Amino acid sequence: MARRLDIEITSVRADDTFTWRAAGAKAPKGVAARSVLPDGVKVGDVLRAEAETTVDGIDILALSAPKVRERRAELLQLVGSGKDFVPVTQVSTAPRRARDTSRGDRRGNKRNDRRGDKRGTEGRDSTGDKRSEGRARKGPFTPPPELTKRPVAKRVKPRNVHRKALLESLKPEERPIAEQALRGGAKAVREAVKKQNHDLAKNNQPLINAENLVNFALGLIPRLKVAEWRDMADAATEILDDVDLRDLRAIVAKANDPQLLADSSTADLREAMRNALERRQESEIASWHGALDEALSVGRVVAALRLASNPPKAGMPPQPEVNARLVACVNDNLVADATSDRWIIVLEALAFSPVRLAVRPARTPEKISKELLTTVARLGRALPQVAELFGIPVAADAPMPRPLRPTRRDQKKSPRATDRRDKKSSAVKPERTVMPEGSTEAVAN
Repeated sequence: MARRLDIEITSVRADDTFTWRAAGAKAPKGVAARSVLPDGVKVGDVLRAEAETTVDGIDILALSAPKVRERRAELLQLVGSGKDFVPVTQVSTAPRRARDTSRGDRRGNKRNDRRGDKRGTEGRDSTGDKRSEGRARKGPFTPPPELTKRPVAKRVKPRNVHRKALLESLKPEERPIAEQALRGGAKAVREAVKKQNHDLAKNNQPLINAENLVNFALGLIPRLKVAEWRDMADAATEILDDVDLRDLRAIVAKANDPQLLADSSTADLREAMRNALERRQESEIASWHGALDEALSVGRVVAALRLASNPPKAGMPPQPEVNARLVACVNDNLVADATSDRWIIVLEALAFSPVRLAVRPARTPEKISKELLTTVARLGRALPQVAELFGIPVAADAPMPRPLRPTRRDQKKSPRATDRRDKKSSAVKPERTVMPEGSTEAVAN
């Protein structure tokens, strides 16, 4: 069956034949008789061919000039006025006029009629004038003033100065034992020797005397404790004005160790740490009372409750007058016209504050949500008076609630992913460093 295709003449031979190829492509190509070429055709011309595909290839049956589409689009000639174009920039300085409501805006009339039908006579005050359309607009929202930011305490990051110097002063065979003692004391040394003896027993080699190694570690532990404590104390001295009280208390508590008290070289440093703790504690308590007073003065009740829950010294209550102000401020927030969300926020902060049992709301909110009932039931053990107000029973053996952890939406994980993470973390075994065989034998002997 014949088909049509456009071909390009590539050459004309002397044996009355010519070669061709598909127009714009390398294939298909072939050879045909020169007799089918029209007159005046030269190499490079593109013709429309009627071809037939056979077993031997493509046979050209006839050639003709390709059809050329005529463009019948009519062009319009633009004739200008002959004047030069002058660009004009205009800025209106007239004041903006108020909307004229007397024009009878169709949309405005319908809206006014609709509102008038719904309100009836309620939309008028005692003087007969119409109130503002829709709900009465409230004034601009004024956010509560920001509290003074308290400086963030710095955590102690001890360097490895004194411990490194002590390890370098030991013999090479004694150093692995000291490193194990630093990790876990004499217990870590016993476990390391036990593991090494287990490996030696498999290879039918003589075992190591563990008692000699443990006795050596016990004699070395007091020096290691002193070096470790001095590293912590030196790091705290560099940031003494901003150091976290938890780290400073830990340093002072470790200074009371009998093994540290026996070392006279640390007496001055121990006394300096105790004085610094007293000074820092007094300043933190004064700052804490000032922050509480500031939060109550501006009405930041939730911030005040959280501050009261985290005193600088554990178990230290606020001053009696501050407690009274805090209770009054919380009672003013837990009122009937407050929203359920506001009740939830205040109750979450109140349940872990020192005034949790002194606050007694007069009434429940007008609209109680399911989330509020769930919060009251969860905090019932810490706030029994609030649970009684809502009529929620609290079991005598109910556990005390814990503060909710803040969560982010992008960090929520599916239960399956959480289970896989828990299994993976439980499968990881802690690494244990085994002391070199030569060092243990040398110290044991």
